[in-house]
Amino acid sequence: MAPGTDPQIAGKVVHGSLISGVSSVVTIGLGFVRTILLTIFLLPDDVGVVTQALFFVTLAAQIRMPGIDRALIQREDTPAGFFETYFTLRTALVLVSIGIMAGLTPFIAPFYPDMPLLALILIAFLLIEIPKAFNEVQEIINRRNLSFGAIAQADMASAVFSTIAAPLLAWLGLGSWSLVGERVAAQAARGAVFWLLGKPQRLRVGFDKQIARWFWNFGIKVWAGGTLTFVLDRFDDFWVGLTLGQSPLGLYSRAYEFARYPRSVVGVPVLSVFYATFARLQADRLRLSKAFFRAAGVIVRVGFLFSLLFILTAPEFIQLLGEQWLPMQTTFQLMVVYTLLDPLGMAAGRLLTAVNHPELTARSRGIQLLIFVPAVILLNWWQGIVGVAIAADIMAAVGIVFLFHHTRKFVDYSMRVLFFWPTVALVGTAVPVLLLTPTWQQLNPWLALPLKLLLIFLLYVTILWLTEREQLKSIWQIIWNLAQPSLARFRHRGD
Repeated sequence: MAPGTDPQIAGKVVHGSLISGVSSVVTIGLGFVRTILLTIFLLPDDVGVVTQALFFVTLAAQIRMPGIDRALIQREDTPAGFFETYFTLRTALVLVSIGIMAGLTPFIAPFYPDMPLLALILIAFLLIEIPKAFNEVQEIINRRNLSFGAIAQADMASAVFSTIAAPLLAWLGLGSWSLVGERVAAQAARGAVFWLLGKPQRLRVGFDKQIARWFWNFGIKVWAGGTLTFVLDRFDDFWVGLTLGQSPLGLYSRAYEFARYPRSVVGVPVLSVFYATFARLQADRLRLSKAFFRAAGVIVRVGFLFSLLFILTAPEFIQLLGEQWLPMQTTFQLMVVYTLLDPLGMAAGRLLTAVNHPELTARSRGIQLLIFVPAVILLNWWQGIVGVAIAADIMAAVGIVFLFHHTRKFVDYSMRVLFFWPTVALVGTAVPVLLLTPTWQQLNPWLALPLKLLLIFLLYVTILWLTEREQLKSIWQIIWNLAQPSLARFRHRGD
């Protein structure tokens, strides 16, 4: 039997995919509810100081070389001392990174005079990183062993407990500390699942120089790309907090938090399925082209719908969150554009990686970095957080242009077919909804919001149904095929 065709492994992968799918629905749904409740109960200042603290926590995490976790999963053989060396090396890197950042905290805090709680909250988050590190070790080992059930249970338990704890603490008036409590609750729940309810891997301290060198060499290769991604993902937070302060950072951070949900719902699930397909079809240009067009087609059509829903209902949605969040409306709408563009770039990047050209994706990230950093600095100076959101959109657009240009070497597709009718549907939906703005303004936001959502959905789907009926059927078939195993499993349990 060929490697990778073991029925037991295949069964674990299928079972894990089903559980992970259910877990994703639960965690994304609860995460959205939790974010709404916290936004209602908190002020931009509360969110801003926590966002700034988390930037430095994530910066410290770069010292740990996350690549050694991938190394543990990737290596098939496990010589004597393998797990002991991994545990020792990882724990040492965690403690060193925490120690370095804790030592730098007294020097960092003076740069943020409008954030008096920054030092205390940063130290609190660094302390939480210790139990988090032990939980992560168990998660990585479970992932290596294809024990996805334990990971899904931990994800769901974490989502449930943090959704209860954080909004309750915020409602009680703890402000920024409620977001610290959110992390405490999440790690406590994960620890209970991995260490008390599950079958934890026994971990011992040990060290083998040869194995440690292998981990180091593997991790250092991944570290450069991870650091580049970190800068692209977090430089805007850092610069907004440093130059504008905690309140604008809170507004910017929360705008991105809400705007990223379309990507979580559309881009990530689709690409998680299609990446393996891309890799398998890399030698068959025709079938690979069809698979890529289907993936990109789903992202464009469903992504445009979600973007319309979020952008056009932003005035009512943000009004319901509280007047303290009204200044983030334009930023939020611009960030939705970014989270629409980003999955398209991810699709092209996954294709290029699947056909053994990951260097093109890395080159794209490098070009984006060269544009993004100066754009953030200049546009932040000109337009504040709105300018930073524009910089993010420019960065995403540049990445798409570069990556889609290079996909032409490996697949054939029509950009007109991919984008034309969805764009017509987008414009055909947006224009009448915007023309009705005086009507929406006269209605109570609790009434205007559902009416807008319904009108947007009906207009967009109707236009696409009239122009691209077969494409919509294809999208529905993809969704149905993904759901079939879960439905069959549900029926089986009911029998």
